[in-house]
Parts: sequence; C-alpha cells; structure tokens
Amino acid sequence: MILKGSQRTGGADLATHLSNEYDNERVEIAQVRGTAARDLHGALAEYEAVAAGTRCKEPLYSLAINPSSPLSREQYMAAVDHIEGKLGLTGQPRAVVFHVKNGREHCHVVWSRIDLDNMRAIGLSHDRMKLRTCARELAHAYGLSLPAGLAEDRGDARFEKNRDVTFAEKAMAEASGLTPEQRRSEITALFRASDSAEAFRAGLERAGYVLAQGERRAYVVVDRAGHIHALARQIDGARTRDVKARLADLPVESLPTVDAAQAQQVARQQAVDERLREKARQRGAKSAADLKAKQETRRHRQIEGKRQQLAVTHAAERMALHATHKAEEGRLFNIIAGRMFALFERVPALRSVIAHLRRNPAINAAERHRLEDEALDRRHDRERRQIDRRAVALDKIEARERRSLVRDLVRQVRVEDQLREAQSEQRERELRQTAHDITAEKPDHEQRTTTDDRRARMRERLEQARQKPSGPQRGGPGWE
Repeated sequence: MILKGSQRTGGADLATHLSNEYDNERVEIAQVRGTAARDLHGALAEYEAVAAGTRCKEPLYSLAINPSSPLSREQYMAAVDHIEGKLGLTGQPRAVVFHVKNGREHCHVVWSRIDLDNMRAIGLSHDRMKLRTCARELAHAYGLSLPAGLAEDRGDARFEKNRDVTFAEKAMAEASGLTPEQRRSEITALFRASDSAEAFRAGLERAGYVLAQGERRAYVVVDRAGHIHALARQIDGARTRDVKARLADLPVESLPTVDAAQAQQVARQQAVDERLREKARQRGAKSAADLKAKQETRRHRQIEGKRQQLAVTHAAERMALHATHKAEEGRLFNIIAGRMFALFERVPALRSVIAHLRRNPAINAAERHRLEDEALDRRHDRERRQIDRRAVALDKIEARERRSLVRDLVRQVRVEDQLREAQSEQRERELRQTAHDITAEKPDHEQRTTTDDRRARMRERLEQARQKPSGPQRGGPGWE
C-alpha cells in the first residue's frame, strides 16, 4: 500500500491529467461529491472558484492510492473515508477516479480544502506522516504488503529513509527522456570509465551533458532539458572531495556558467528534438491514426451523440409545452380572462390597478406560459453549455494525449539513437585497438620468440607429413 499526496493548484491541468486515456488503459470517474457539475473539469473548477474567496493558494489536495494487491470498490471507498478522517477532510467535496495502468488498478482522490462554513482552508500539517500511518493501518486491515521504506521495530511501525521521486523530478525525467536512476547510472559509468578530468568532461559532452560551474557548488551538470544537477549527487559512491580531486586538473573558471550551459543545451535540444520529432512523426503515423480514431469514437459518444440526442429531446419538450399552452388557451375561462386583461390594458387608470393580477400566473394563463417558456429556455441553454464545456475539456484531454504519444515516440527514437551511437563508439574503439595491436612495434626478444615459434611449428608439420602413410594417388590404382 503506497499513499502519495500533495497540496496543489491547477484544477484544469489536474483534471486533464486524470482523464488522459492514452497513458491509462481505463479511466473511470467513480464519484464527484459536493458540486453541481458531474464531470471532473467542472468539479475542480468549482473547487477553485470557491477558493477564490479566500487567500488559499493551493486549494486542492491530491492523493494517489496504489495497493500492492487488487482491492474491491468497497475496500477502496472505505480506505478513502479512513484517510479522509485522518487528514481532517471529512465531508469535504471530493472526486474519486480509478485508473488501470499496465494491468494494475489504482485510485486518485482530489479534495477541496476550503471549509465553506468558515471560508477558510483546512490545515494539513504533517500530512505525510499521517499518510504513512494510514498506509500501515490499511495494509494491516487488508492484508497488503508494505513498501521497502516501511518496517516494524519492536512492534512499533516506523518509517525508514526512503527517497521518493518528486513531481518535479518526474517532470524533469519526461522532459529529458531519462529517469533519475538512469541519469545517475550513466554519469557514474562515465566517471568510473574516465582516467582524467578532460576525458570525463568529453564523455559527458558525448552523452549529452554539459559540465558547468555552479553558483553554490563547484561543479554541476546540465542535462539535455537544461536542468541543473549537483555533480557529486549524480555519482554513486563518490563524495564531493573525491569528485573535486578527480577534476583538480580542470579549473572551475574554465567551465561555462550555468546560464551559458543552459543556453547551449536549449539550442542543442531544439535541433535534436526537431529531428527526433520528424522521425517520430514518420514512424508513429499508424499510432497517431489509431489514437485519432479512438478520440473520434469517444467524441462522437460523449459530445456529438449527446448533442444530437439533446437536440431531439429539446425539440420534443418544446413541442409538448407548446401543445399544452394551446390546449389551455382554448379554455373558456382563459379566453374571457385574456380579453378582459386586453380591455383593461387600454384604460390607463385601470392598467395600474390590475397590474398585480396580470402578473399572477394562477390567474393569467399568458403570464404562466411566458414564465414556463423562459424556464424551459434557461434549462435548455444550461444543458447545451454543459455539453460545450465538456467539448472544451475533451479538447484539452485530446491535446494531452497527442503530446503523450509524441513524447513516447520521441523517447523511443532517442533511446534507439543513443544505443546506435553507443554501438558505433564501441566498434570504433575496437577498430582502433585492433589497428594499434597490428601496427605496434614489438621488442626484439618478442620478435625472436615469435620467429622461433613459427619455425618450430613448421618443423612439426613437416615431420608429421613424413610419418603419415601415403594413400592411393588420385587417378591411380585403388582410387575410387
């Protein structure tokens, strides 16, 4: 059981992320509570609209529930209620979304932190410690396994040091195409394979990194996306003084500044990304077509189909109301009342006297009909706006899905290019080593030893040829 929560803003972006069907095999909005809107974008927009009346900068609390084993919906909802009580968010508006990714189901919950009675944000101090406690309690209740960072010591559960990947690191990994583990492994391998500071710097350049002088640290490394990392923290098993000792021959002043390194990486990345995107577009034509067909099917089901159904429903309701009004207008009382009101309207002195009667829908059928027409128009307009809002939200979801497709294709092409470059470098090193071994001059005693060995092998072959009995000659007697 892994619980990961954070306070945040940006409801529209969060709703788009949670509705992304490209990165997830299945998306299900299981519950939307405390809002007039039933869709995710509308609900989170209401949460932020309420927070606009307060000073809260992060009105949303987002939680991801990732169990080690499948849970039923009743267990999921019970776990959400338990966590909600521990965090002090009981009764707050919330949205619950289920995702299936790589065959595993997990849950996302988004709460509004704004207390409507007091118009103040609910404090969530020490929320991570509370989530750790909830994770242990739920794992014990449902028989789930705990992550490596959770352990029990003398019957008391305690949390060991376990460094989770933050949202910032996740965004950096998506931008650079490398996870933090891959980046550290790559830089560590370059550091250990280099025999000098210049060789290490050149190796970083070939791998797509730039070694630069930091503002607070002597050496930093700038990755492909322009993100800055402390060099010592990217090398496993190395301390800062070990790195400084290895790079002693490379003065810090000779390295580019962070701004210059970032500008260099941005220019390089733009050229590389354009080439990779072109390759990705050529290769991903079928994937893009499949995604487009899926999006069109979903749009027809959720937008166009509902528009057509709504138009038919509105027309039927309009016709039914019109027929009802016509039937009421034909009644004797309504005919007489209408003519009397029309007569009194011509007399200015009586107009003000009967004005309140004329506006009374229980007496004046025409006034009642007008109010009913306006109410029906307002409801129809509200339903059409809901469809339009859903269409706008779907535009954002489709744009995010297309970006996800391009991201995956670019990442795949980048990995293939890196593998191809590594293989080319390996072949070049082997060719250089072979050429060096062939052309290298050997000492005199090694040359004499080689000559003597060659002569000895030649004598052995001649002796074996003499001792070998001769068989029938080709074309001679006994030859077949």
